[in-house]
Amino acid sequence: MTLGSASLEVVDQGLGIGPNLDRPIAVIGCSSSGTVASPVEVSTPQDVVTTWGRGPLVQGLAHILRHAGGPVIGVRATSTTAGVLGGVAQEGGGSSSAGTFGAVSGTSTAIPALTGTPDAPYAVKVRVTTAGSNLAATPVVQVSLDGGVTWLAVGAVAASATPTAIAGTGLLLAWTDGTFVLGDSWVSAGANCPTNADATGSTVVTASGTPLDSFDLRAKIVRAAATPSAGAAIKVSLDGGRTYGEEVSIVSGSYEVPNTGVTFAFSAASCVVGDIYRLKTGAPTWNTTGLDAALDALAASGRDFEFVVIEGAVDRTSAATVKTWVEERATAGAYTFALCEARGQATGESASTWVTAITGSDPGFQGYDFGRAGAIFAGEALVASAVDGSAQRRSGLRVEAARLLTSKLHESPLKVKNGPVAGLYPDGDSSSVFHDGRTYTSLDSARFACFQTVQGRPRGEYFITARTMAASSSDFGQIQRIRVMCAAARAALPAIALYVGDDIETKTDGSGRITAADALAIEAEVAAAVKLAVQIAPNEHVTSVTILCNRTDNILSTGILRIAVTIVPLATTDNVTATIGYRTAA
Repeated sequence: MTLGSASLEVVDQGLGIGPNLDRPIAVIGCSSSGTVASPVEVSTPQDVVTTWGRGPLVQGLAHILRHAGGPVIGVRATSTTAGVLGGVAQEGGGSSSAGTFGAVSGTSTAIPALTGTPDAPYAVKVRVTTAGSNLAATPVVQVSLDGGVTWLAVGAVAASATPTAIAGTGLLLAWTDGTFVLGDSWVSAGANCPTNADATGSTVVTASGTPLDSFDLRAKIVRAAATPSAGAAIKVSLDGGRTYGEEVSIVSGSYEVPNTGVTFAFSAASCVVGDIYRLKTGAPTWNTTGLDAALDALAASGRDFEFVVIEGAVDRTSAATVKTWVEERATAGAYTFALCEARGQATGESASTWVTAITGSDPGFQGYDFGRAGAIFAGEALVASAVDGSAQRRSGLRVEAARLLTSKLHESPLKVKNGPVAGLYPDGDSSSVFHDGRTYTSLDSARFACFQTVQGRPRGEYFITARTMAASSSDFGQIQRIRVMCAAARAALPAIALYVGDDIETKTDGSGRITAADALAIEAEVAAAVKLAVQIAPNEHVTSVTILCNRTDNILSTGILRIAVTIVPLATTDNVTATIGYRTAA
């Protein structure tokens, strides 16, 4: 006999915002679970976690649902490159020292060494990008300050016997001469590693696993012990120490950080309260083949959606894949666009260097024409996770997506009357955004969408520019122009399709031209459909719509009816100027 029972599970992250989208949007990205290249419609952050686990796709979908409503379509892309595990660095109460490199991963005989006084804990990794038989052969190396998660520009630090500064860190890198074999690498425990004076505790911490997303992990000792097994405990942060979880024991010598794919291991040595072990990870990424497969699956699903969000940085090659797909969709009669993101600022890379890189020539986007395919967002902020509440440094891509969905089609995401963007952490803090377009003006001139403050508005209010990466001469240089045109095209196509195979009355003068009566009737019917979509309340997105049938074509001979749909858009005030002064009379 089976015992009777009843159960009730209380779940969180299910509220979101009620369904409010005219048509859903789609998000493509990597995740820890779910079927690859299989579009699924979800309505709450909890549904997202249940379907796809963790990862950039999950965070993007959950953010949009939380701040804009749903439903939203998610598509998992193949994780061509697994999440990257960086190196562990320790900070404590002692003095900083430069750290020591371990043995080479490979066969190179050159030996790197760090000197100087670091300004922060770093996990330094060096790899060979151009081989050389010795220093005189001018080998080229690349430096990472977070254990290989992000990299400074190739050759930013020269391979030299003379100590060479790693800009902005206080560290210097020098080499003992020897061979440099392509792809070989060296890893330091970090500028403040467990064997340095800064490390007040002697336990050595290592990390293992395959990260599910980008994290800035911190493991902070909160209960001291001679060894972990003697009762040591830690608190863990996912966001660089901005927020910490509950105290957890490490008496077993290890701790698997939930929902990250990362496990910390602690050696049998002293744990000192206040010591912090730092680790950065990189998210899994797709390649152009996986991205193309996800896009094709979305198209093949037959689902109606307004636009697609690509979670994961694009370069010129992957952006071209997206552009081609958008153009193919238009050819097939499906009008949409995409929101993409440029790469973020690497650890140890200055903001100015990052801006120069992404606005420069290939792999930067100098001169790139994205057409009417959409926008590429550049710049990062502390974005509040709708999954776990952490404050992760992320591209503003998902913030832009939510902004568009809570605005009317014709409204610029810069529209101040709509209030500042939502979803930043901490709310209203002027430090939420790392790259303000008013400071980094090159982002706007390079046609990236970006965050922007507006002079005269309170500190901590951020908006988003309407920029697309269309050519400067294009009518589609603002994202709202693309949105409105897509809506108009979606209405116009079925209206004109009604006249395929239709009977058209032509003039009796032998010209084969359409009669005025038939032309006027067609114009009125097509105009009614388009105006309903973009001009007539509540869809008041344009100033006017005009439909004109070509009245000079010999339709009797050619069988071709040409119709021109023209739209006068609403103007957008990007700049407002005024004067103020005195005068003698009212």
